[in-house]
Amino acid sequence: MPENPMYVGIDVAKATLEIASRPEGLRLSVPNAGEGYGQLLAALKGRDVKLVVLEATGGYERAAAAELVCAGYKTVVANPRQIRDFARALGELAKTDRIDAAVLARFAELVKPEPRPRRSEEADTLAQLVTRRQQLVALLTQETNRMPQARQKAVKKSLKLMTRALAKQIAELERLIAAHIESDEALRQKNAILRSAPGVGPKTSAMLLSHLPELGSLNRQQIAALAGVAPWDVKSGTWSGRSRIWGGRAEVRAVLYMAALTAMRCNETIRAFAERLTAAGKAYKVVATACMRKILVILNTMLRNNTKWQNKNS
Repeated sequence: MPENPMYVGIDVAKATLEIASRPEGLRLSVPNAGEGYGQLLAALKGRDVKLVVLEATGGYERAAAAELVCAGYKTVVANPRQIRDFARALGELAKTDRIDAAVLARFAELVKPEPRPRRSEEADTLAQLVTRRQQLVALLTQETNRMPQARQKAVKKSLKLMTRALAKQIAELERLIAAHIESDEALRQKNAILRSAPGVGPKTSAMLLSHLPELGSLNRQQIAALAGVAPWDVKSGTWSGRSRIWGGRAEVRAVLYMAALTAMRCNETIRAFAERLTAAGKAYKVVATACMRKILVILNTMLRNNTKWQNKNS
């Protein structure tokens, strides 16, 4: 008899993977390590698995997701907030690993989220370098902010040594990021296109290449929603509230904000666009967000058409 279509949910912890399926039938707990991945793939073998959904858990899900993708399974890493909201909508208020795995399986079955395209090995390496740079920059900011409160001589010395060491490591990572982009033909070409836009520097380009690989392959509405800069309407009956952005990839949105601030000063097209919105009475936050979205949409079109920046007020 043919197998029924199966939707799999995997709750990820540091040490274990809790697995459930819809329709009911698969219940499994395995180590979150090489041995466990083998057990997981063996349990799925021969079944008509339509989709596997894992919950993002601080990076502990990456190895399992990579194993599933390499084995040919459609795999989605879901936003924890989205899964929690889905569970509440089902009336499931309790939270255990077994319950979460079942909720993830039901989410896969009912929502059927679209799997991300698999990142190339080069793009994955770039993503790890960019992420590590972000982590060190956050640490450097924390240590720098502690400087004014330090009064004891030994503490001041420790802070100075730490900030110097962090700055040195950040500079080294930036060198590695630039070298990695230059070593790969596809990344180098995309980087050249992105960097041709005034306001887009090496950090913005590296973040977009590593954390928004869909750039250039989606339409303007999809790419804006993916980055979290698409406005969503807030209405109920005759009441109409302000549209607002929601969700998306926070790390991408952060670099787009900095790029927009720069572009509003030095990019002729974005500056003119911002001035028109300001003249129309739009608030600064609205103007900045609109500029973020416009830059992203233009960059998306540039990559899709394989063309560099052309100044044009619009």
